[in-house]
Amino acid sequence: MNKKLNSRREFIKTAAVTGAVAAAPMLWLPRASAAEALTVADNGGALGPAMRKAFYDPFEKETGIRVINVAHESDPVTQFKLVVDSGSGIWDVAMVTPDNVLRLTSAKNYVAPLDNAPGDGKNILPGMLTANWFGFSVYGVVMGYRSDRFPKGGPQSWRDFWDTAHFPGRRGLFRSPSGTLELALLADGVAPQDLYPLDIDRAMKSLSKIRKSVSVWWSNGAQNTQLLQSGEVDLSDTWNSRALAAIASGAPVKIVWQGTYNVDGWSIVAGTKKLKQAQQFVRFCMRADRLAEYGTLSGNGPTNTESIKLIDQKRAELLTTYPKNLEGLRRRDTAWWGKNYDVANERFQEWLIQG
Repeated sequence: MNKKLNSRREFIKTAAVTGAVAAAPMLWLPRASAAEALTVADNGGALGPAMRKAFYDPFEKETGIRVINVAHESDPVTQFKLVVDSGSGIWDVAMVTPDNVLRLTSAKNYVAPLDNAPGDGKNILPGMLTANWFGFSVYGVVMGYRSDRFPKGGPQSWRDFWDTAHFPGRRGLFRSPSGTLELALLADGVAPQDLYPLDIDRAMKSLSKIRKSVSVWWSNGAQNTQLLQSGEVDLSDTWNSRALAAIASGAPVKIVWQGTYNVDGWSIVAGTKKLKQAQQFVRFCMRADRLAEYGTLSGNGPTNTESIKLIDQKRAELLTTYPKNLEGLRRRDTAWWGKNYDVANERFQEWLIQG
């Protein structure tokens, strides 16, 4: 790849070759003057308004630095690398997971340092702050079931979910190996602390046991919420924020806090000309009050332990990082997934096709 692109046209042409062209138009948004604006690439969708209200607008009000947010692809690594390699400077900060960071720092470093001060990590949950990444949004891969379909009590574990005789009903599962393989192993009796390295063969055999009872293999969060909300499925794996969305709509959905959790966070794009402003933004997002508002609005767990105390108790009890909920979840091993995703996905997709 030519690292010295001379125009937008050349950049877009390069993006097309790598498959990122679909997102390129979103990247070329008008920007404020260099000293007054940061461009933050985030997940977009339902989380967008929550991040705007909790982080972007308050940061601008406090510092005068405008935040322009653009939505990146679900896997932003290719786009992130293109931004750096092209020298375009069109992103300053990006929303990424720990496995994204591993891929962005393995062969070449694409991520700038956060420049953490000694007190920056105070009250931040262990493992949520590194030299180049701050995790602010914890989401759980858990179970949701319709209580109206199980008036005598619903499933309380993934072993129960797999027990179609005692808990009959239409089931949903995520059309991806990530998260789904872990649930299959938990259902097969693997202890949470023993999940990794994942035994893919055992996970696939476990999935085969329940295959005929899966009515819908869902592929995105909005679909998952709709399935639980409408009653098209009686029970499903879900992201806790998606179950909360169904509950907010009035659906009688109960959450079972067993499964795994992962974290979305901020990293700064290497080579940004607004490094200090970007570092200031990330530190701003570490504040307990900002994370409390984000957790309240998004349904994802804040990573500052003081934030839970600022959230209404009933709401806090439905968040991933509420201590009792977190106890039932195993953190996803992003290092394992970073090395094995392609192999696991190939096995999983072939299994789905074989039907």
